[in-house]
Amino acid sequence: MRELIGTADIALQEVGGSLQEAEVGDLKKEVAAQAVALSGRPGPIEEQAVLDVEPRTYFPETWLWELIPITSGKNEQQLTLPDTITEWIGKAVCVHPQQGLGLSPRAAITTFTSFFVDLTLPPIVKRGELLPVKISIFNYEQQDLPVKIILEPSEEYEIVSEKGQQPNEAGVRSSCVTSQDKTVHTIKIRPTALGDVNITVAATVDEAFPQICGSEYVVSKSDLLIKPIKVEAEGFPREKTWTKYICSNDIEENNEFLQRWQVESPSGPAIVPDSARGWVTAVGDLMGPTLENLGSLVRMPYGCGEQNMLNFAPNIFILQYLDASSQTTKEIAKKAMDYMRNGYQRELRYRHKDGSFSAFGESDSSGSTWLTAFVLKSFAQARQFIQVDEDDLQMSQDWLKLRQQENGCFESVGKVFHKGMKGGIAGSGSPVPLTAYVLISLLEAGEPGSSKAISEAAYCLRADKSRDPYTQALKAYALSLANLPEAQSAVDSLINMAIEDSSSMSWEVSSTVGKSQSVAVETAGYAILAMMTLNPEKYNVQSRKAVKWISSQRNGQGGFISTQDTVVALQAMASFEASQDQGSVDMQVTLQAEALDPHTFSINEDNKLLQQMVVLPTIPTKVSLDMAGTGCALLQEFLKYVVENTEKTDFSNLSTQLQTRIGSNCHLPLAACCGKQLEASGEWRMASVKTKIVQIFFPDWPSLKQFVCYKKNYLRRHTLRGPTFGTFISVNDYKTDDIC
Repeated sequence: MRELIGTADIALQEVGGSLQEAEVGDLKKEVAAQAVALSGRPGPIEEQAVLDVEPRTYFPETWLWELIPITSGKNEQQLTLPDTITEWIGKAVCVHPQQGLGLSPRAAITTFTSFFVDLTLPPIVKRGELLPVKISIFNYEQQDLPVKIILEPSEEYEIVSEKGQQPNEAGVRSSCVTSQDKTVHTIKIRPTALGDVNITVAATVDEAFPQICGSEYVVSKSDLLIKPIKVEAEGFPREKTWTKYICSNDIEENNEFLQRWQVESPSGPAIVPDSARGWVTAVGDLMGPTLENLGSLVRMPYGCGEQNMLNFAPNIFILQYLDASSQTTKEIAKKAMDYMRNGYQRELRYRHKDGSFSAFGESDSSGSTWLTAFVLKSFAQARQFIQVDEDDLQMSQDWLKLRQQENGCFESVGKVFHKGMKGGIAGSGSPVPLTAYVLISLLEAGEPGSSKAISEAAYCLRADKSRDPYTQALKAYALSLANLPEAQSAVDSLINMAIEDSSSMSWEVSSTVGKSQSVAVETAGYAILAMMTLNPEKYNVQSRKAVKWISSQRNGQGGFISTQDTVVALQAMASFEASQDQGSVDMQVTLQAEALDPHTFSINEDNKLLQQMVVLPTIPTKVSLDMAGTGCALLQEFLKYVVENTEKTDFSNLSTQLQTRIGSNCHLPLAACCGKQLEASGEWRMASVKTKIVQIFFPDWPSLKQFVCYKKNYLRRHTLRGPTFGTFISVNDYKTDDIC
């Protein structure tokens, strides 16, 4: 009945790729009346196999989005409506070389049937998770109907029996559905397979219904619905990335034209079975992966003034690079500037009245020297793309200058919870790294090099005799920006500290906080910026080697290990690429892997910003890449898998306790997470607890807000991104007691 009515209307009403105006206000009633007239004759219920009914499987979110060339001004098509029971609304847009643009009136059509079943499903569920499937039966017939629903068994999920129910009855429910009403049943399943799992449910009039329901003679009705749900692996996602930035010149010089990778996930019982997935990408531009993943460069929660900047700062360097290389498009520019505008407005929430910034804004006792410098340098560079309040920038600049001490060094004021974001500065007892960072911020914000603040800060840097590569890289970039004579020796000294081979250059650093690899990326980034600022031509070979090493540290989203190294590395790569001669790209990269026919990526000027991808059919596998042609390409292999447990952190001894709160009508189970710091630290810290919420539940925001406002509580902020609920916990002193 659904397709008969729908096709007739479409064939009659469809013109020019859209629908003409139609009177559909009473369509639902007319279809219901016709359904009764056609199938509602009194008589015994005919036996009908539910599986003989045509299943409903086509549920697009949008429909009829087509471009149709026409010559006569009219076009007719016969189409089958999607299986969604809904109203479709659309318009036609016409373009003519002489007549210009034309818009049709709004047209609508309703897809309707008098008896149908529907499923309420979350978009994603974990394998092994107990999922309540809500099944709704709609009855728009003129009489009550006894209905049986059957959730079809599958090898991809287990149907869970209710208490006292036989296993063969677990997926069966029967009820009397009132005319012009619906009935909802819940059947629990536990997915056992990964990927898109189809859930099949059938509904039919139940001739064996044990109670009186409606007329003695009822219509014969059936519906069969198939809907997919995405099932993810249980546990915690992890990834490995192999990256190679290679140019045709490198192949000729080194006579190495083949790249080989052995792709396999770590072995051991902690790896979730069947969770490994792999793919290979190729792009003809160093910034290509970043363009593809704006907004998700690093997998981390965004809930405070520090992490918010990760969605802001990279857009600046991307647009600067694209402008310099004449590759900017309207689409990319709009996307990047939208991110910047949104990030700018969000960051203002964390601004103090004196112009400083801190992780949680006015709820912190004072602004942070480091975060204010980070925000200042970012906002100042964003001025060429979006509107930024100049008076606010000047206030931030003046606030930083007030933090300068008599010896020229800058005082560290305020709290910075995320120590990893401060890179190598965290844990350093010397004021020199922070002073160099603030000096960079002031110079990038437009502070004159001859000003008193710059001169005194340079004095602080000159007095430093440390041999730490990270500090030396910051100093080299700061002195180069200030155009001071000491810059040359600082850069040369930094190069002498490097670990260098024929194709890469990096610096070995030790970090008392976080991962030393993150600080190494940051160090290489500042080294590149120093070389590009001082003399790009002189240091072209060294900077290219450092860029290749940085590229090899990239993650699957186009970012790096943490926030600050991502921002610095992207700024460095954009600066390097902008200084290079942008020759034409015409390359062919041939990929070979087990169970995969050889595939060739064709990279040219038209598609070099497009990230091309091929999925690997089997894991583990050996991947071979061959290159021919001219230009440069960034090649990456990604492996994603899931582990059962996470690695330990400094905030450990984490335990989960299930408590029960007795309410008026139910017993509500509550999970309490408790933990404590393992080591004493003289600085403020922040921990984030991420919880995957079952899709049918939602946070109680009013009660959570009360916890945040309670001053003695450690909770500072809550966020919800999809099914992930994040809680930010601040730890202001070393605690031996559990924090719950």
